[in-house]
Amino acid sequence: MSLPLRARWFFASALVAALAPSCRRSSPPPAAPVASRVSPAAPAPTAPRFPEAGETPRAHVHGRLAQAPAPPCIYRRFGREPELNELLEQAARHFERARYEEALECGRDATRLDPLSVAAHHFRGAALAELGRIEEARTAYARALTLDPDDPEVLRSTADLHVRRLGGRDDLELSLQYVQRALPRAARNHDALLQKELYLLQGMAYDDLGRPGDALGSVSMALLFEPKDREARREKGVALFELCRFDEARAELLTLSAERPDAWAEHYLGLIAERQREDATAQRHFTRAMQLDPDSFKPAAPAAADKFAQVVREEVARLPAEVRRGLERSAFTVEELPRESDLKTVDPPLSPGILGLYKPAPEHAGRDGKASIILYRRNLARAARSVDELRREVRDTLLHEVGHLNGEDDDQLRDRGL
Repeated sequence: MSLPLRARWFFASALVAALAPSCRRSSPPPAAPVASRVSPAAPAPTAPRFPEAGETPRAHVHGRLAQAPAPPCIYRRFGREPELNELLEQAARHFERARYEEALECGRDATRLDPLSVAAHHFRGAALAELGRIEEARTAYARALTLDPDDPEVLRSTADLHVRRLGGRDDLELSLQYVQRALPRAARNHDALLQKELYLLQGMAYDDLGRPGDALGSVSMALLFEPKDREARREKGVALFELCRFDEARAELLTLSAERPDAWAEHYLGLIAERQREDATAQRHFTRAMQLDPDSFKPAAPAAADKFAQVVREEVARLPAEVRRGLERSAFTVEELPRESDLKTVDPPLSPGILGLYKPAPEHAGRDGKASIILYRRNLARAARSVDELRREVRDTLLHEVGHLNGEDDDQLRDRGL
């Protein structure tokens, strides 16, 4: 589940005592000759959580910014400059109240007082991330890791930035390296909460990289540390869905949704019901998802079967001549959703969210056999918010699948923006 929207940082005053002294989602290359284009991963949602007393700082984003300019972090009193611990304690209090501008100001003051403080640079990075200043946050984290390359908290926050805020393929792969570096020290420190968060981030990255089997293993580890964690359970449901284990995914997500309204659980329950041809049930789930999270779930592009067929005809006519010739060499069809048998041609399965599929000609067909190119109407409609977006998705998917027909692999197509 991909993305820019996945950013939560958990900070509390325990950071001071602990650190001040030292201080278009692509499927993986297929194992069999089947290739596909998939829709961008849905971001994994996270419920806001504020730190407990004495809890080690973690990151969280609520999308709230300070409405007024931040005052100086600590006013000078009686001619005395604030000490480092005072600045970090005040930064922690601002974080608890989602006052990120003020937390940033405290972090800046702390780095001026002690440029070698890992905690000070960590606070700056987290505050900058909360404020959407991603490149500055990345630099602040890099400075902290220069001072202590194996600090598990900073590694966790840096991995979180790459998974939830950045979300590109290189970012996700880099986040896995950060997690691997942090896990041994978190284990030596017997920090169960930190280990849970690291395994969860690892699972998110694997899911977004199209590695649902690895994702399921990672989130299962996270749940060993905190069995009731809603985000890990939601990510488990997503991984099961991506593995085409639809009944297990449905059971997991139904339990989650029954405990508390959950937009993403409703969305995936809708996808499962749709695959089971329970359209009325699917629509109820999709409607609940939009009601619970209207920013993430918006109405899909209008794509009734006849309108969709018209869009496809028009976009095929606009394709370059060599691409049209490729389509003419194949058996080109439009289907509602991917068949489970096609998804399971490879191990792990292709994502049920694929927009299109290329299938080579069957070996037994001989010279007259044709490769197949398939577009999936419902998935394409869901990937678009307007007819113009739908046209672009149809065109890109056709270019992608004809690229496979011409011998290009997923990495080459990704490099071409497909």
